[in-house]
Amino acid sequence: MTIQELHTKFDKIINAIQGNEMGNIMATIGEEALTIIKERIFKTGIDAEGQKYKAYSTKPMLAGCKGFLDQAKCPAKTKTSRKELKWVTIQRGGKNYHLYQIPGGYKEFRDMNLGFGHSSYVDFFFSGRMWKSIKLSKDRGELNNGIVTIKSTSPEEQVILNANADRRTSILKLSNSELKKITELFTNRVSILINKQ
Repeated sequence: MTIQELHTKFDKIINAIQGNEMGNIMATIGEEALTIIKERIFKTGIDAEGQKYKAYSTKPMLAGCKGFLDQAKCPAKTKTSRKELKWVTIQRGGKNYHLYQIPGGYKEFRDMNLGFGHSSYVDFFFSGRMWKSIKLSKDRGELNNGIVTIKSTSPEEQVILNANADRRTSILKLSNSELKKITELFTNRVSILINKQ
């Protein structure tokens, strides 16, 4: 192989790992990273540092039937059940709201909605809207430059994601072992691309 042929080959390799090909690799990497994060949190409730997320609150909270995923599960759905609840009236914006107390806090509220045991560890899943909104950014400029951004596509759900992260710790972070797996996947994809040249 001549110097010119070698130079031409290097140019092809450099061009191959830039632009759309790099963007395709980064899109694959981003989707895999999000899948890994979701599986770890859904199955274990463990953060990227290997620690359980801070448990759901058991501090008494106020609620109304509108907050329930299925209104039939609301403890205030019948006259008889309403009598057994502790009621509080709060005023907001000049209006009175009658809410009842859930003694076991958000943990009990989740179990009432999702079934007992769904709150044994934190998975940040209630209605599913937050997790459904978290996606890989499709910005080709970023992907082609080797940048992957995973975020909520809904401003409202991004607020919830940020609040959850502030209360506990980063949610969309990879552990060291997960980062190693993603790095190996990236290296493998780039090697395949180079070997095609």
